[in-house]
Amino acid sequence: MSSLKGVSAVLALLVLGLFAYGCGGDDGATQEQLDAAKAEGAKEARQQARLNQLQGQVKQLQKQSKQSSNGNSGKTGGQGDGYYQDAGSDGGPVSTCATGVQVGPNTSCSFAMNVAGEYGSNPGASTISAYSPVTGEYYTMSCGSWSGGGTVCTGGNGAAVYMP
Repeated sequence: MSSLKGVSAVLALLVLGLFAYGCGGDDGATQEQLDAAKAEGAKEARQQARLNQLQGQVKQLQKQSKQSSNGNSGKTGGQGDGYYQDAGSDGGPVSTCATGVQVGPNTSCSFAMNVAGEYGSNPGASTISAYSPVTGEYYTMSCGSWSGGGTVCTGGNGAAVYMP
């Protein structure tokens, strides 16, 4: 009977030893894997921060659009249609929207951001078409460099959008 207890004790110790070996094995992540995961987490954090910043700008533009009293943004007709005008002759920007985009009189920030987006999709274009959320219409804008540096797109009824 005592030999069975001895065998049982040896088997128990052997099982515990194997269990301990399996738990303490080298199956953990390498330092390289940990560094890569850390870098990926930091990248995702930067992307989330940028997304939050852009969402804040959208909310700000929506608020400005609702409060805007200058609903003539990009209105067709008049001398502004398809006519390039240098900043020196119209006085330049009168207010700033977001990310360096500025507007002249008769231009809403919501329209200006659409102009900037279209121009950004077609860098160097001399003519673009952009949608005005204020009027619900598309307008042709003529773009070129301006004396203040950067690009200005003009059109509609005196609308002007200044971009860095």
